[in-house]
Formats: sequence, C-alpha cells, structure tokens
Amino acid sequence: MMLAKHFKEALPIIETIEANGYQAFFVGGAVRDFILGLSISDIDIATSATPEVMQRIFDKVIPVGIEHGTVIVRHAHQSYEVTTFRSDGNYSDHRHPDQVTFISDLKEDLSRRDFTMNAIAMDRFGVLHDPFNGQNDIKNKQIQTVGNPAARFLEDPLRMMRALRFVSQLDFSIENTTYQAIHHQIPLIETLAVERLAIELEKMFAGSQYMQALALSTQVDLWRHLPVFQDLPSIGHVVKKMSCPLHHLFELSAFISCTYQDITIKEMAKKWKLSNHSLNKAKVLIDLARLFNQQGLTTWLVYQLPSDLYKSFVRLIRNLTNQEITVDQLSVLANQLPLKSRKEMQVNGEDIVAMYPNRSKGAWLGTYLNEVEYAIVQRDVENDYQQIKEWLTKWHPPEIE
Repeated sequence: MMLAKHFKEALPIIETIEANGYQAFFVGGAVRDFILGLSISDIDIATSATPEVMQRIFDKVIPVGIEHGTVIVRHAHQSYEVTTFRSDGNYSDHRHPDQVTFISDLKEDLSRRDFTMNAIAMDRFGVLHDPFNGQNDIKNKQIQTVGNPAARFLEDPLRMMRALRFVSQLDFSIENTTYQAIHHQIPLIETLAVERLAIELEKMFAGSQYMQALALSTQVDLWRHLPVFQDLPSIGHVVKKMSCPLHHLFELSAFISCTYQDITIKEMAKKWKLSNHSLNKAKVLIDLARLFNQQGLTTWLVYQLPSDLYKSFVRLIRNLTNQEITVDQLSVLANQLPLKSRKEMQVNGEDIVAMYPNRSKGAWLGTYLNEVEYAIVQRDVENDYQQIKEWLTKWHPPEIE
C-alpha cells in the first residue's frame, strides 16, 4: 500500500526507532482515515521503545505524558505523538489507567483501544496489522468496540460520545451490542470533565451526518446527562429541526440562546467553560440574529459582523429561519460599506465636543457618535467632516447662550 504524504513526512521517525532495534507503527485515526480515503491530519506512532529510549535517540522530545508512555517528537517543524506499547490497569477516574505497564507486543497494545476501526496499525511499508478486524468494520461502516463494550465504556465513558461523534463524521452505524451498552451506561458521562464533553459535542454537531447522530443521541437519552441540555427538556425536539451543521460550540450556544428564553448565553458559557473570546463571538451572533429577524440583511448588520464570523452567521440563520444567505452576499455588502470601522469616521469625540462648546461632556457624546456612525453606514450622510457637522447640528442644534 502506497503511503500518503503525511506518513512519508513522518517516516524518518519510524526509521530511526527501528534502526535502534525497536518496533514502530502508525496507529489510530490517521490509519483509519487513510483506509477510508479521507484527508489525514495528526499522525500518531506506537513503539516498543520506552520514553527514556525516545529521549536518548531523538534530539527534540517533549515529555508531555511520559507517565503514560507518551512523548512528542519534533521533526521537520512538525510534532508527532509517540506512545510506548502498553497495557492498562483499572480506570478509577474513568479516564486514566491507575497503572501502566510498558510491553513489547503490538497486538496487546491495540487491544486497549476504543474501537476496532481505531485499532489498526500500519508499518513503514504500508502493511496493515489488524488483529481485531477493523478493516471489516470500516468496510461495513460499523462502529464496534475492541472487546467488551461495557468494560470499554466503564474505563472511559467519553468513548460513548466518541461513538456518536463518529456516526456524525463518518456516516457509520453503531454495532448493536455496542449501542446497547451506550444506552445502558450513558449516565456515566456525568463523571467526565466538561471540557472533554465539549470537544466531542462540538465535533458531533459539525459532522455531515449530524442528524443521524442527534437522533441516536435522543434514543440513548444523552441530553439528560449533558451540561445545559439537561436543563432544557425539549432540546431533543429542537435540535431535530436543525437544517445544517453548527461547527463551533459558540454557534451551538448562540442557537440555543436564540431558541430558549429561559437560559442566558452567560449561563451556558459558564457551564461549558467557554473562553471569553468564544462568549463574545456568541453574543455578536445572537444580537445580529435578532437584528436579522427584525430587519433582514441590512448594511448596519453587515457592518457589525466581523468577517471571521460570516460562516457562523450563515449557519445560524439557516438553522433559526431556514433562510439561505451566503458568505458571498455578506462579502459583497461589506465591500460596499462607506465605513469599515469607527476609526475611519472623519469626526471623533473631541470634534463633537467642539461643535457643542456650551455642553459638558457626558453620555450624550457617546450617543451622538453612535448616531453619526449609523448614519454614515446607512448613507444618510457622507463621511466628511463638514457634512457630518451640518447633519449633526441639524438634528441636535447647539444651545445658544
């Protein structure tokens, strides 16, 4: 099998490990996606070499998870996660094994992985090592755990969310025994850190087969155990009405905020531990979605919408209203704007203070600046100092002593 470009770039790492007398294989999602013919991003490598050996044979090694056998090897300005073959003990915290034993057997290492499709290794010649028939499950578009699903989900309940996410991303179905285990054990996800849940939820809502995944999520009663969703009993019915994927958690939060009046975006951001940056993006989307609902697609709306939120806004409006607007429409309107930002206004606060020498500074000044900004964008006045002065003093005549 011919190796893809990303694998070829990582080959020197495997070759170096093997030259030192150890085994090394490509593993995980990159191998799965390669078999599926999908684009490949992160390359992970499994090896019989211990972290100490890795630190000895490579110059640039970052010991990110060395207690679990994982290091980052830097090569040609790229980072590659390399993990020592291992067997895991019990998972008391439903995430990390209590103890890790480094081993030299590839099959035993693959046996600890979540799904058969992710338990395939590939050597540097492109030969696949598939002890759990993952290729067959890939061919049948089926998600099945390696070994007993109940045990796999007890080790790390996030694997249930990952299964639902893969339904959305890959258009796979969940094998019946695996599905039944998810249905039975779904309450375990309440033990997980919200940050881990958020990553999987975001990916699930962004997948092309999101509707299939959302339907399954309703069937297994996922929503009752997720932050935010557990407070909204009818959320399952609402998400079923979505008409396109939402690619970011701040988009999803904005969608929920626009749909439900009994939960604020601040409350959601706190429960999902969104960054202030994401919270502010959600606030912009919410405000402009409401403006769109009142006035349609106006120049004032486009003026306030940052270009990096165009795609998010298009997706949100489609889900809220079923109306189709496009990024091109937004771009055309933005290019026609007489003003790109307030900094381009030909008057500032000091200019306006000078126009009203008998008034003390106060809240009125901000109001007038806002009115001028709006008027320029709406083309009620040219962005010219003299014309702005005439327009402003017409609507707000200065007091005469």
